[in-house]
Amino acid sequence: MDKSLAEIFRLKPDLQDFFLEVRRLEGNFPFNREDMEALGQAYFERYPEKFVQRNLEEVRLGYQLTRFCLLEKSMAGIKGELKDFFRQAFAQPENIAGLMAELSGSGLGPELATGFGQLQAALDGLKAIVDELPKGMVKERFLGGLSSLLNVCYLLKVLIARSGQESLQD
Repeated sequence: MDKSLAEIFRLKPDLQDFFLEVRRLEGNFPFNREDMEALGQAYFERYPEKFVQRNLEEVRLGYQLTRFCLLEKSMAGIKGELKDFFRQAFAQPENIAGLMAELSGSGLGPELATGFGQLQAALDGLKAIVDELPKGMVKERFLGGLSSLLNVCYLLKVLIARSGQESLQD
């Protein structure tokens, strides 16, 4: 990869264009503490933080940006159809049960628990990096994005266990 996520973000003023570019990387991009800080800096260059009359839409965009990048990185190495399932599940958690039924119908149901285990382990590693970020607005945006991912992970874990797929570790 030639460009960092921060550089791609600066080159793509439209957030959807940024998402498409990052998705093409298939999770194969560096995302250590320095990369997270650089992406946060690029975000705040575009959407400066205001302590008076905060723009809540810009705050939500920050959560969306971090959630997207964390999820894409955590899915590196996961098979295409399963990756599509996870993208849909995290985008529409209210539809997870139906998405799981579709996945089972496609014959990928048995691979779901294994893929979820990979995703969850990767997210745990990313959470450890986020925890190392210095206190401040960059860390706050990453924690906001991460918290919603972890909530969906909990839901997925429960539903996968109920579906009778392979047992999941706590």
